[in-house]
Amino acid sequence: MEPLSSTEILRYYRLRNKEILALEPHVQLFDEIDSTNTECKRRIQELPYGEDIFSHIPEGTVFLSDYQTAGRGRMGKAFLSPKGSGLYFSILTKPGIQHKNPLVLTCHAAVAVKRAVQELFDIKLSIKWVNDLFYKGKKLVGILAEGQLSDSSSLAYCIMGIGINLFLPESGFPEELSNIAGALFDYDEDKKENLNRNQFLASILFHYFSLLDRDKVEEEYRRENILLTKDILFTENHQDFLGRVEGILEDGSFSVRCRDGSTKIVSSGEVKEKFL
Repeated sequence: MEPLSSTEILRYYRLRNKEILALEPHVQLFDEIDSTNTECKRRIQELPYGEDIFSHIPEGTVFLSDYQTAGRGRMGKAFLSPKGSGLYFSILTKPGIQHKNPLVLTCHAAVAVKRAVQELFDIKLSIKWVNDLFYKGKKLVGILAEGQLSDSSSLAYCIMGIGINLFLPESGFPEELSNIAGALFDYDEDKKENLNRNQFLASILFHYFSLLDRDKVEEEYRRENILLTKDILFTENHQDFLGRVEGILEDGSFSVRCRDGSTKIVSSGEVKEKFL
C-alpha cells in the first residue's frame, strides 16, 4: 500500500474538496500507537484547565496510525488493528450547538465511510446500527465516538474514531473473530501494493466534514440500515427485550415493536439479531 502521508492526504483532500468546505484536516501520523482515540484524549487532558481546546489543537485534527496496539470499540471491546492491513484514525471536531450527543455524528461517520467506499471503489457497504459497516456479511468498519458536554449541554468536542479492515491480516483473524470480521478486499498482492490509502482517507474526511452541520441522520443511513424490519435482542436497564425494528429516527435512535405490543425507543446498548 502507498505509505501514509499527511502531505498527500491534504493534497487529495483539496482536490476532492474544490474549495467547497472551509474546514481542512490537520493530520498527525504515527507508525504505531496504542489507540488514536486515546492519544487525542491525552492531548486534550494535557491542556491547562479551562483552556479552549481548539486554540491549541486545530479543529479537523486527525490522529492516524498504521498500527494500534490497543484499539478500542464500543462497550469496552477491543478493535484489532494489525500493521499494514487497515486504516485507523480519530478526527477531532467542534460540533455545532445543535448537537447534544455523539449518536448523530456516529451515524454521519458511517455514511461518510460508506460514500467514500462507493465513490472510489464502487463497492456498496451495509450499515448496522449504530456504528458498524458490513460487506459480504462480515464487519469491516468499527466507529467509536467520544466527547464531552459543554455548559450549554451541547458537545464541547467530539473524537470520532474509525477503524477499517482493508485486507485480511497475513496470519488471518483470531479464531474468535474469523466468522465475524472481514475486509474490504480479498487478498491480492497487486491490489494491496497499489491501494492509495491517502486518497481514501481524504475522501472519508471530505464526506464527514460535509455532514458536520447536519443535526439529523441522513436518509440513506435510515433507509439502508440492515436492522430495519429485523427481529432483535436488545438490553435496556440490564433487562433483555425481544422485538422487531420498525424504523430509524432522525436522531439516530430506533423504534422497536416488542413482543408484548409495546414500542420502545432505543438509543444505546448492545443489539443482536434474533429469530423470534
